[in-house]
Amino acid sequence: MILDLEWNGTYSRRLKGYINEIIEFGAVKCGADLQEKESFSCFVKPQVGKRISTTISNLTSITDENLTDGIPFMQAVSRFRKWAGECLVMTWGTSDILTLVENCRYFSESGKIPFLTRYCDLQRYAEEKMGLGTKEQVGLAKAADLLGLDLSGMEHHRALDDSRMTLKILREIYDISAVEPFVELCDEEFYRRITFKTTYICDLKSPLVQRSHLRFVCPKCGGSSERKTKWMLKNKSFRAEFQCRACGHPFAGRLLIKQKYEGLTVNKKTYPIAQIEKPRQVVPGPLGEMRLEVREGVGILRFPQLAALGGVNHAFTTRVGGVSEREYAAMNLGFGRGDTEEKVAENYRIFCRAAGFDSDSLAAGAQDHHCNIRRVTREQRGVGIWKPRDRESIDGLCTDDPEVTLVIYCADCVPLYFVDPEHHAIGLAHAGWRGTVMGMARAMVERMKEEFGTDPALLQAAVGPSICRDCFEVDEPVAAEFLKLPDSGHFVTGPVGEKYHVDLWECNRRFLLEAGVPAEQITVGKVCTMCESDLLFSHRKTQGRRGSNCAFLALKPAEADQAR
Repeated sequence: MILDLEWNGTYSRRLKGYINEIIEFGAVKCGADLQEKESFSCFVKPQVGKRISTTISNLTSITDENLTDGIPFMQAVSRFRKWAGECLVMTWGTSDILTLVENCRYFSESGKIPFLTRYCDLQRYAEEKMGLGTKEQVGLAKAADLLGLDLSGMEHHRALDDSRMTLKILREIYDISAVEPFVELCDEEFYRRITFKTTYICDLKSPLVQRSHLRFVCPKCGGSSERKTKWMLKNKSFRAEFQCRACGHPFAGRLLIKQKYEGLTVNKKTYPIAQIEKPRQVVPGPLGEMRLEVREGVGILRFPQLAALGGVNHAFTTRVGGVSEREYAAMNLGFGRGDTEEKVAENYRIFCRAAGFDSDSLAAGAQDHHCNIRRVTREQRGVGIWKPRDRESIDGLCTDDPEVTLVIYCADCVPLYFVDPEHHAIGLAHAGWRGTVMGMARAMVERMKEEFGTDPALLQAAVGPSICRDCFEVDEPVAAEFLKLPDSGHFVTGPVGEKYHVDLWECNRRFLLEAGVPAEQITVGKVCTMCESDLLFSHRKTQGRRGSNCAFLALKPAEADQAR
């Protein structure tokens, strides 16, 4: 039996995070001849989310009206269990099984799937049978295309249609003796393995780290090298500079250590040592669709569109005007990057004074490239800046409290500003490529609707300084994530050789349009952090040796109080 599910990512107040809530079951039964004998299809009535996101609706053609007559999740599981019997369950990849576990745990407090006794991951089998390797996951449509199958039934990702396509693929590559090793008994070990979450080793004193992990060979001659700088932890990987003992070639090394269920994986990469530019002398005036100001010697970028609203104060930092030195020069606002905490703290005070923010009101998230959003109030003043972070995985912040200034960090990733002038509410989001492709822009609009009653038609939004399309060159696995989105031709170009270019600005703009924000109320700043790396910190340009830019957004207290 081949099973496929459709789900809708939605925010759960109980979890204080997102859950992939299943909205449709689809499956086909077949015999030894691999011909379809029976089919199963049913909608699941949402119990967590109030409505389907536009992206999922466009992708699947499922509407809120379709789900009105759906059945509750546990009732759907019970009905499916009676239909499935003792069948071997097959899915394309493990994401459906993981989502089932997540939903069973949420709705029944049991992480066990009632109808799952034997399981086969057909994606893993197909990748091996077709000689595709396992470096990257091969999607259902790509596998079907490689086998020359008709893809006309896959315009919309519906559960039953996808399960039938999976069956067609199985017919093309089926070998009973080859499939058998991929069939698993769904015992306790199976659940431990399939739900195991990969973790990153972020402490070199961990007993799992061996000396051999820390050694790098010269990329030029293959000789042994000597480490010349201290190890620094950035984005869950360790960085240091080396010099070859044989030829003297200097280079940088990156070490990424993951703890997987199967054991430890160690990834090493070498790259040229970055050339660090000094901050340039700035001249006030327009830059892209923004305006560069200089106040008290501090460079500040603002959007004329948001400045004209009057009820908010906003800014994006530059490298100009701080006290940091070397690669952090001069306005570094990133703690934990190697700069001294005293200098970073002084930079915050200097910038806030010049840009008109209360330095005591700042509140920052814990960014890790997801779509989790937190509503903050005056009780969170200082969190993430003057006080330790009190939550993990927060890439978006929103508030209607004029006593709070929202802060996010960027150095090529996209800062997104949101202002609701009707309800005097604001949002600020960090959207790296992962957050962009997952729809952070849309998620913030939906969250502000839920929290403040925001009408997207009245919302003002802006896309801040970040890497432009021409500078954002990516490999096929990253491009593939964007190519899955509707209208991807508008923001993905290539390939040229093996590389693609992705326009994060346009992708986020389209998510905002999809969420109901009018085009004339969206400003794209058109300031590239990599092109302007002597003004702004760029992670790519400096290969990670840099400080952090920050986006700031706050309601103006006096005007907000009068409005209330």
